[in-house]
Amino acid sequence: MPSAYPLFETAERLEEACAAIYDALAKRFESETEASELFRRLAGEERQHANRVRLLAARYRHDSKLFGSVDMTGAKLEGLLEEAKGVLEQIQSGAWETDLDRARAELVGLEARFREGHAEVIASLADPALRKFFTSIAAQDEHHRQLLLK
Repeated sequence: MPSAYPLFETAERLEEACAAIYDALAKRFESETEASELFRRLAGEERQHANRVRLLAARYRHDSKLFGSVDMTGAKLEGLLEEAKGVLEQIQSGAWETDLDRARAELVGLEARFREGHAEVIASLADPALRKFFTSIAAQDEHHRQLLLK
């Protein structure tokens, strides 16, 4: 039976990719002080998520019974990771230029998809402690989405 380690590794990389997205946007919109500060704050929260995933991985990585299907859950997170990498590449290539409204709209959609992805992970969990963790991450994704809507 497969280990949960690759899933945790993907979850951590996803959170780090999200932090990189927000870091890139904070830099891109430095002249928009309020937006830049929001993006920096969100980057910090994403890094905190990555650290929390890393701690969970150290505790649970060899337990294959945590998830209903490690492979299926991992595939969902891999898809989200690839999407996040694509968004980061777009930002770095200047695709959004300095269109703050477009950046916010794109991020609102992205955070919604991350929340949905975390909800799918939650649905596959057998362990109550991990279910609570991913529920908290999904709630924070929704909070990020709400902040971006303001």
